[in-house]
Amino acid sequence: MWTGRILKKAVFKKIFSKRAFLILLVLGVTIPLVFFPDRYVKSVFGGMELFALSVLPALFPFFFFSQILSELNFGYDIGLVLKRPLRALFKAPPVAGYILAMSMLCGYPIGARLLSDYYERGLIDGEQVKRISSFTSTSGPLFIVGTVGVGMLGDKTAGYVVLLSHYLSAVINGVLYGLLLGRKKKAEAELVPPLIDYGSVLKKSMTSAVSSVAAVGGYVAVFNMVADLLSDVGLIGALATGLTYFGLPLRLGQGVCASMIEVTKGCLIFSSSGFSYSVIEPLIALAVTFGGLSVTMQSLTYLSKCRVRAPYYLLTKTTQATFAFGVCKLLCLLFF
Repeated sequence: MWTGRILKKAVFKKIFSKRAFLILLVLGVTIPLVFFPDRYVKSVFGGMELFALSVLPALFPFFFFSQILSELNFGYDIGLVLKRPLRALFKAPPVAGYILAMSMLCGYPIGARLLSDYYERGLIDGEQVKRISSFTSTSGPLFIVGTVGVGMLGDKTAGYVVLLSHYLSAVINGVLYGLLLGRKKKAEAELVPPLIDYGSVLKKSMTSAVSSVAAVGGYVAVFNMVADLLSDVGLIGALATGLTYFGLPLRLGQGVCASMIEVTKGCLIFSSSGFSYSVIEPLIALAVTFGGLSVTMQSLTYLSKCRVRAPYYLLTKTTQATFAFGVCKLLCLLFF
């Protein structure tokens, strides 16, 4: 009886501590909105403007068309074509080919969303989701080349260097976790495509695209405000100063810290820092590949349904970002 009471008390204490921490965290972000509305309403608006001008045009069409392809079972076709390479490289089932292709084409968080879709349909299990998620969390070419390369750096080639580094890091990461997680002992079931309801394809695709892109816009706006708030209280400045002891200039340190919260804002800081491409390109590749807190929250919204925990996701993104940084360093020797 006493053992049961002690266990109940320990569980209650754990839940309360987590709840209290989350309440304090939310209050810490909300209170400045009440006392300094002009500053932070403008900050949220700035995030919405950044999303509307830089992210939305690149993301929405691809969300819509990728959902149409998904409804038409295009993943089944790609899975058949890439079945052997996927099994050899990543020890992954055929559907991973479609998820990888759409993630590379459309960007965050389409890979996580498709994994959630296929998991809920019963076409892949939790272990397969973990394996596939290690190489299907990527940004898209329009954001990297269009927004970052052309829009921020004013150089399309610089965008392609980051893009190539980013994609290669996903492949290397997938090979790594394929080896670490090992091959499943039981035989994988053949992928059977579900029946297509042609009458509802467009309606379902548009509804899904609007819902997904609205969620992304909300994350960008909110985390842009969070980044400004942390900057105002001096946290980003303190962390950036700490990074100078490792040889990283203050402005680049600010970019690293900002990108860990919202990647678009971090890339903007890098592009305006005045440093050469050989210095900022690897940092941009690292930032885009890790994705920051904003992308993490977007992805975990879907992956949590597949029982992928945050520590595992963050581990895979950290290794992938490290690979992207190293690959980009090597490519910069060739291009810049």
